[in-house]
Amino acid sequence: MVIACYLEKLGNQNRKKLRNQPEDSHNQFKFYLERIIRNKSRNHIPPMKNIFNTSHFSAFISLCLPLITASVTLITFLVYVADNPVEAKPNEQNNAERTSSNLAAVWNARAVEISYAEDQFFTFKGHRALTMMHLAMHDVLNKINPQYEPYACSDRRSGAEPIAAASQAAYQILVSQYPDRQTLLENELKIWLDQIPEGEAKKAGISMGIVCADKILRLREDDGWDTEGAYEFRDKTGDYITTGSWDGYVHAPGFRSARPFVLKTHDQFRPLPPPALESRAYAKAFNEVKMYGEAKSRARTEDQTGYAIWWMEFAEAAVNRLARQLAESQKLDLQETARLFAYINVALYDTYIAVWDAKYEYNHWRPVTAILRAEEDGNPDTAQDVDWKPLRPTAPFPDYPSAHAAACAASFGVLEQIFGTDFQFEMETNTAPKDMPTRSFNSFDEAAKECADSRIQLGWHFRYAADEGLALGRSVKNFVLKNQLYSKSNIEY
Repeated sequence: MVIACYLEKLGNQNRKKLRNQPEDSHNQFKFYLERIIRNKSRNHIPPMKNIFNTSHFSAFISLCLPLITASVTLITFLVYVADNPVEAKPNEQNNAERTSSNLAAVWNARAVEISYAEDQFFTFKGHRALTMMHLAMHDVLNKINPQYEPYACSDRRSGAEPIAAASQAAYQILVSQYPDRQTLLENELKIWLDQIPEGEAKKAGISMGIVCADKILRLREDDGWDTEGAYEFRDKTGDYITTGSWDGYVHAPGFRSARPFVLKTHDQFRPLPPPALESRAYAKAFNEVKMYGEAKSRARTEDQTGYAIWWMEFAEAAVNRLARQLAESQKLDLQETARLFAYINVALYDTYIAVWDAKYEYNHWRPVTAILRAEEDGNPDTAQDVDWKPLRPTAPFPDYPSAHAAACAASFGVLEQIFGTDFQFEMETNTAPKDMPTRSFNSFDEAAKECADSRIQLGWHFRYAADEGLALGRSVKNFVLKNQLYSKSNIEY
C-alpha cells in the first residue's frame, strides 16, 4: 500500500528510475519496508543518518497522510535513493590474496560491505560494529605480542596463532550484529582458518578470539546507540526547524546520550554556543553560505561544486577505504594495521556522539532556514531571500557543529599521527562526480579542511559550524590517542 501510494504520486518518470536502481538500492527498500511491517512502530526503526534528498515528499504527505507514522521514514528514504543513487564500489578485498599482512584490511572491507548492504551507513549500527570488531582484533593480537595498552582484553597469551585469533574475533563480533550474514561470514572465516595447520596454537587462537570478542560485546550491552530519544520543535528564531520537506522528522536525537568507547562523557568536549544572531560573526557566516551554498551560485567555482558533492560520502566508508589502501602501500604489518583501524573507528564513533550532543544542545537552525527567515534575526547585515535553495537538500538535524567536518578531523587526524604531517595521497569516494573520480592532497590536514569547507559549498552549514566541527574532531582524536592503545615503550603515535 505504501509503495503503491508513493509510485502513484511520483509518476511514470520516477517509477522508471526506481526500477533501474542498482541492486543495493532495492535491498534498502526491502530493509526498511520489512522493518516497518515487522515492528509497526517508528520507535523500532533504526534512525537514519544524513539522508539528503526529499523531492516529492510534500506531495506524498498530502496524499498519504492517513498511513502509519513509520511510513514517513520509509518514503523519505525511497525518494532519496530514487533521486540520488549511490552505487557501491567493488570491494577491493573480495578477491585479494589472504595474507597475514592484509587480514585486518580484508575484515574491515567485509564489515563495511555488510554494513553498507544493510542500510548504507544511514544508521550508527554499522560503525558501532566496525569499532567493536577492530578493538577485539587489536586486543587479541596484543595478547599474543604485547606492544600497546589493551582496550579490554589484557591477559597475555603466548603461543596462540594470531591469524586464528584475529579472524575468530572479527567473525564473533560481526555475526552477533548481522546474524543473517552468518553464511558469508563463516565462509570468510574458513578461508583464514584453513591456512593454519591444526594444532594447539590454532585452538588457542580460536578460543582467544571468542573470549575477547565476547568481552567487548558484553561491555557494549545497553550502550544506547539505538535510542530514538525525544525531540520537540520550538518556533523560536534561531532554533532548528524542519528543512525542506522533512515535515517533522528529525534524526536520532537520542544518540547524543549513547555511551562512548573512550570519551568519559558525551559532553566532554562540547563547544561554546554558536554566535549570537545579532553579531558580526553570524552575519559574516550567513552571507558566505548564502553566496556560495546556493544551488545556482555564481560565486562558487566549478571545482568547489565538484568537491562539495565529492565529499558527500560518509567518513566511515571513505576513510576506512583510504586506510586499507594506505596500510597496503605503506606495508604495515598485521598488528599495526589492526591498531590503525581501531583508532580510526573509535575516534569516529566517539566524535559522532560528541557532535550529536552539541547539535541537540544548541538546536541551531540551518542556513536554509536562516536565509528564508532573515527578517527575524535582528541583524542589519543579513537579508532575506525567499527563493534561496542549497546545492543539495539539507539533512534533518540541527546545524552546529558540522558532523562531517568533525568526522574528517578525527579520522584524518589519526592517519596523520600514523603516516606523518606532510603525507601526499590520492583518495576516492562513492559520491564522486564522473569527471572527478579522485582528489589529491598534500596532507591529511588539507583533506580535513576541504571536507569541512564542502559543507559550506553545499549550503548545509555556516562556517562557524564547520570550524567548530574541525576543532571538536581534533579534540576527540587527541583524547583517544592519548588514552587508549598507546605504545608500551612510550613511543608517540
